[in-house]
Amino acid sequence: MENKNSKVFKINIYWLLIIAIFTLLVGFGVYQFGKPEQDQDSTTSQTTTTTIRTGDIRVSAIGSGTLISAVEFELGFESGGVVEEILVETGDEVVEGQLLARLDDENLNEALVEAEQNLRELTSDAAIAATALEIAESQKAILSAESELSFFISPYVLKSELRLRDAERELHDAIQAAALNPSDELDQKVSDAQAVVDNAELSLALNWETYYEEYVPDFFNFRWRDRFGGWHDYFDPPSEMEVAVVWAELAAAEARLKEAEIYLTVLTEGVVSASASGTKFTALEYAVEAVVDAQESLEASRLIAPFDGMVVDMDMQVLDKVGTSSILTIAQLEPSTLEASFDEGDWRLIKEGNPVEVIFDSLPEKTYSGQIAFVDPTLVTSQNSTMVSAHVELETSITGWVDIPLLSSATIEVIDGETNNAILLPIDGLQEDVGAQGTVVVEETGEYITRQIEIGLRDLIYVEVTDGLSVGDVVLIGNY
Repeated sequence: MENKNSKVFKINIYWLLIIAIFTLLVGFGVYQFGKPEQDQDSTTSQTTTTTIRTGDIRVSAIGSGTLISAVEFELGFESGGVVEEILVETGDEVVEGQLLARLDDENLNEALVEAEQNLRELTSDAAIAATALEIAESQKAILSAESELSFFISPYVLKSELRLRDAERELHDAIQAAALNPSDELDQKVSDAQAVVDNAELSLALNWETYYEEYVPDFFNFRWRDRFGGWHDYFDPPSEMEVAVVWAELAAAEARLKEAEIYLTVLTEGVVSASASGTKFTALEYAVEAVVDAQESLEASRLIAPFDGMVVDMDMQVLDKVGTSSILTIAQLEPSTLEASFDEGDWRLIKEGNPVEVIFDSLPEKTYSGQIAFVDPTLVTSQNSTMVSAHVELETSITGWVDIPLLSSATIEVIDGETNNAILLPIDGLQEDVGAQGTVVVEETGEYITRQIEIGLRDLIYVEVTDGLSVGDVVLIGNY
């Protein structure tokens, strides 16, 4: 009996559990069935909108910078020596070509005076007269040699010899010209020059025959009579050696004449031809080079300002012995230039030509404008941060310029884009954002309508709407 009651009790508990689970499931279903309507009501009641208005927007990056020299040039003497005189101090403004310092140049001045004196002697009136006399003597020697040759080998043979030599020079020049620049025209000139040489050779051969047949019997026939009273002809023309000596004398006289004429042109007109040569001309060249070398040595002992600027550093004193290393630095302060650094994340905004606004820490009440002049293509590491390095040039023609010390710190804002009275939309109002286009949800007569818009500039809060929205439109903020 007790076992039967125990079994019934267990069955009742089982059914009670089933009923309880079923009740929970039904209640959960009813809850889920009513939940969408409640959520929708809640979402609708919490929807945020904004009314479109106009305003200004600027896309920019903030960085820091220091005022530096636009150009710095380190100077040193071109030759070593002892510092004789220093004519500037650190902070002095200098102009291009100004003498800054000089070495002991006593010996250099003496060398220059000696070289100039030697050059004056070579180019004096006496030297010009001596050269003119040499020209006259050379001309006389040429006439004498030509006269002697005319007698030795006859006037017509001499003319043929000279004509052949001229023709051979013309042929030589034509061959060289054709070799350097081959062409049909130059080849024809070679052929023409060769024909002239052939004719000259033929004419010379005929004249030599006439020389031996007629000229020698007429001028070099030394008749003699034997012991029996008979007369005999003895022909004794000049030997080849005698003729060659006179030809050599003629060539030497012509060479001296040519050199003397060129040298006289150099002395009187200062014109030097490409064919200038000779011992006198060489001596003149050496004398000119000696003067130039002495002048360069003297200039090397002087420190000259290469441009207008300011002396910003100097490492020398009078009587110091110096070499050729840099001992003085000149800085050019115009245009006013800053070395700037910007966060790596702003690298897209740091472009050459972008305008900037600069406020110096020591002059916070004044804002200077300028532009990015140079952007380092390589990121730099500074204090464990990766930065974009750039140079900024200020435009001070309108704002003027206060002599702010070099290395002064400043805050720099680079402006990549800016517009005024633009239609502005909070970034949270963009439902879709694809480059220059996007979509928004606009409230119209109690309904929400999706609209496509054109986007311009954007900053962290707003975007510029160039098309698709008007002032007064109500736009949904957040996801729709």
